[in-house]
Amino acid sequence: MKKGVLVILSLLLGSAVMSQKSAGELVKVNGTVTAFEHFYVKNAEVTAKKTKSKALTDSLGHFEIMARQGDVLIFSANGFEHNRRRVTGNGEPVDVNMILMEGAKHRKVAVGYGHLSESDLTYALHHYSDLNSDYLKYTDMKDLLSRELVGVKVVDQGGIKVYSQGSQNVMNRDVSSNTGEALFVVDGVIVPSIDFLQPRDIKTVRMLKGAEASIYGSRSANGVVLIETK
Repeated sequence: MKKGVLVILSLLLGSAVMSQKSAGELVKVNGTVTAFEHFYVKNAEVTAKKTKSKALTDSLGHFEIMARQGDVLIFSANGFEHNRRRVTGNGEPVDVNMILMEGAKHRKVAVGYGHLSESDLTYALHHYSDLNSDYLKYTDMKDLLSRELVGVKVVDQGGIKVYSQGSQNVMNRDVSSNTGEALFVVDGVIVPSIDFLQPRDIKTVRMLKGAEASIYGSRSANGVVLIETK
């Protein structure tokens, strides 16, 4: 009996060690850094938060870096807002669109440090200014809503759902049913899902509660996520 227990404990400990090792395994991560989604950002710095390893993007915005699974990559370039991406270890490229900060000073700095050529930046500002939106820094809609909306819980269970603080689901940490879900309204139309949207599609997003939300009827009792697209 004791021998059997020892075998089980050994297997459990071995499994835990293997799981922990896998979670911290070093992986090669590559991807491309752009601005305005069409222009490569050169000499952007990519830093792995845990391993502290660094890499610079080449003339085509490409980078390669060693990082641990679950690590966070920090992207920085002079004149641009910092960006972050989590390392999943699934082998997919990590592509990032950097957001140029407003003002002539930041444009001058971005060109001066060689991240973009002056001609590319002038063309981008004239033709692709709508692609310099803050929403483009988010990986997906779950990430966007989690960081843009205050006082909500965002989950993805085969579809994105938003629960406002104080709803039964959030208080009980039970998000398996529809009770407590906020209503989605996209461009004035109530929709059952926002899975068809990407951060690049979004112009504005905000949460309506109480009297503001009541114009959408009884289904808005748990709040309304109001989305306007481009």
